[in-house]
Amino acid sequence: MLSQRSIKKIAGLHKCSENNHRVRNVFQIMLSCEDLWMQAYAKLQKNKGALTKGVDGSTVDGFSEEAIKPILHELRTGSYRFTPAKRVYIPKKNGKKRPLGIPNFKDKLVQEVSRMLLEAIYEGTFSNYSHGFRPSRSCHTALKQVETNWNGTSWFVEFDIKGYFDNINHEKLIGILEERIDDRRFIKLIKNMMSAGYMEDWKYNCTYSGTPQGGVISPILANIYLDKLDQFIHGKIEEFTRGKERCKNPDHKNLQKKIYTISKHINRRKVYLDQGWYKPKFGQGDPTKKIPLDAQKREEFEADIRKDLEGIKEIRSKLHLIPSVQHDDPNFKRLRYVRYADDFVLGVTGSKQEATEYLEEIKKFLKDKLKLEVSEEKTNVRNAREGTKFLGYNILKSSNKRITRRGGGFDTKRGVKRRKVPARTTGVSIRLEIPDENIIEFSKKYGIYDGLFSWRRPELLQHTQIEILQAYNAEFRGFCTYYSLAPNARVKLNKLRRLVERSWLRTVADKLKLTESQVAKRYKRGTGVYVVKEGNTEVEQFRCKHIKVPKVNSESYNVDKIQKMYRFRTNLEERINKGTCEYCGSRDFLEVHHIRALKDLDKGKKKKWQNVMAAKNRKTLVLCNRCHDDLHRGTLPDYRYQSSAG
Repeated sequence: MLSQRSIKKIAGLHKCSENNHRVRNVFQIMLSCEDLWMQAYAKLQKNKGALTKGVDGSTVDGFSEEAIKPILHELRTGSYRFTPAKRVYIPKKNGKKRPLGIPNFKDKLVQEVSRMLLEAIYEGTFSNYSHGFRPSRSCHTALKQVETNWNGTSWFVEFDIKGYFDNINHEKLIGILEERIDDRRFIKLIKNMMSAGYMEDWKYNCTYSGTPQGGVISPILANIYLDKLDQFIHGKIEEFTRGKERCKNPDHKNLQKKIYTISKHINRRKVYLDQGWYKPKFGQGDPTKKIPLDAQKREEFEADIRKDLEGIKEIRSKLHLIPSVQHDDPNFKRLRYVRYADDFVLGVTGSKQEATEYLEEIKKFLKDKLKLEVSEEKTNVRNAREGTKFLGYNILKSSNKRITRRGGGFDTKRGVKRRKVPARTTGVSIRLEIPDENIIEFSKKYGIYDGLFSWRRPELLQHTQIEILQAYNAEFRGFCTYYSLAPNARVKLNKLRRLVERSWLRTVADKLKLTESQVAKRYKRGTGVYVVKEGNTEVEQFRCKHIKVPKVNSESYNVDKIQKMYRFRTNLEERINKGTCEYCGSRDFLEVHHIRALKDLDKGKKKKWQNVMAAKNRKTLVLCNRCHDDLHRGTLPDYRYQSSAG
């Protein structure tokens, strides 16, 4: 938890930047607010890569409050030097490999503190079109913006920047930072951070461009760089926008007039029936004379009313299939834009020529102003009905012509039930779809399905039955949650659910040396429900009916948001602040021991320190310096805890 003093300083950076002033004393805030470093540590220690060794072999393990002081001293005297990152490669979907840099933990800590300060400066000024690596924003907020606000889009303009993170121009980025930050020492720190280089095969390589991939500061630096693109496209949006609304469709308007005319005729007949007399039409008698209704005339009027009502019903059925406005109205233009990190797409309500012109303008801006190039193969204009792929979804113009019914419910004022009214769908809304290739890729990735058969998974056989089901549930739940925004998610993913279920049955059957039907009979509860129970733990198979669409809410970054983010103290911070070793009880120099996961503890007879971690259900243990050294040497005695208690 940050002190009110630190929160006030961060809020001051935010207010200054929001008012378009250059911020100062950023480096001084970094040095004077030591609780910023503890907050940074509390966040980093949760990451999966916290125990991944850098070039010098250091990790988060053994961290203490005392470890911050030498870093602050080196920063204050200007002697701090960033260690080159360790270069590794991770596979990409297309078979190629992406380079990734792994900095040591000390550099990660400096990067995280710098990131927190940069976030306070820039987050309030970032565009609403940007959703990548920002608080309260995600892939789902970007996709929801497309689904909600892009109705009527005619063309999609898709872009792909070549090796964006590796090709960010350092001089250009420093120039962008200096526009908002008036602090030479902080700017120099960022510059040294980016040019630290990397080690590959024990050879040092300089970095002349790009942000430190694998570093926690890379995402916000990437957003700061592409914020110039957001501003440029925002200007184009204001320039291109034309017309408040589309003009009315003449065919739709004519049908409405027909309904109005027939309705007047029906109302006139109803008045005559209620009064019991009528006036003849012009040319068929004296129009001022009242003629009483006889039985024959009454039947004629009632037949006319029924015929007219049928006519209205027929016209309305046609009306629901015709758009009320002209979607190709030349006086109505819209340009829409959304970006997630370096992945962005434009939606154009206009002609293909206009979409192509904007594609060329943005390519020129990226090349001339930001020194970036786009991939010609993946950058093009697509018809909205064909759709395009964005953040793993297919987004396309909907051609749905179903007639829905809106309204209903109970009117409490009048005490009557409301009637549902037919509502025509527009036929031009944007629909999100789950690509079939992504389902196939998920199946092959986890060895669930190879295109012909559902396969068992040998790598899970060493686990218990309940752990096997939890593994399948976790994988399938994550996939379903991400694609839950698609309207037909439950229907489409139900096919994948059957493959997952079959693979799980085969895996458990292989482990227990049973047939699939025997396993199904053992764990089946009700219709299509599988439950595994071990002791007091019970796990139910995840099914498509459990899919919940996550709430999408893009909160604005302001002082209240800053207070909310940093006012709570983490459990680890509280344990460190107690100043007591959690193993021997001594009040000595404290360090924090870390493990990757609780499952890494010995499954057999645990040692005393492992029992302490298991009892706390934490991946960390606050130890004194003596206990921590003994633990790593394997000489930590089991009696030390009892002797200290006595």
